[in-house]
Amino acid sequence: MIIDGDIEPEENERYLLNLRKRVPFNQMDPEKVKEIRRKGAEAVNQLHGKKKTAKQALADVLTLKVSDEIVSAAGIDPAIAAKLKRDNPDATMYDLIQAVAVGRALEGNVKAMEYVRDTHGDAPVKQIEVTENITTEQDRELLKAINERLQQAETVQIVESIVTDPDDTT
Repeated sequence: MIIDGDIEPEENERYLLNLRKRVPFNQMDPEKVKEIRRKGAEAVNQLHGKKKTAKQALADVLTLKVSDEIVSAAGIDPAIAAKLKRDNPDATMYDLIQAVAVGRALEGNVKAMEYVRDTHGDAPVKQIEVTENITTEQDRELLKAINERLQQAETVQIVESIVTDPDDTT
């Protein structure tokens, strides 16, 4: 009865509405097809407008202007925020985070020092040293055979160049 439209489905029965007999678009009135597509596009656009990734939400927060309410709620030294706002009236939350990190680094916080250094682009290069010998005896034999072939090919090239140009002494 739900499929026929005689009764309204309950919340968990809404999927049954999709089981109604469908008419293909090529058999529908072109105006009706246009209206269905318009409504579908509108619904998708609304859905995309509502969904935000955590990255997008964070980007929105970081671009907020620095305010006294945020500074006091976060427990940040008001002097840092006041100096930042005085030097840069358009300062954002991201600017404030960087200023706080520099302030903590200057207070002696080693993690903050590392953060500032790495963010600035002065991070030390991390190198991995492999001390384990991963070549097998078969690998060494293969490399030896390849080396011998390369030497033979080089000898053949030298001989061919002497035969084709006897005046060349290289």
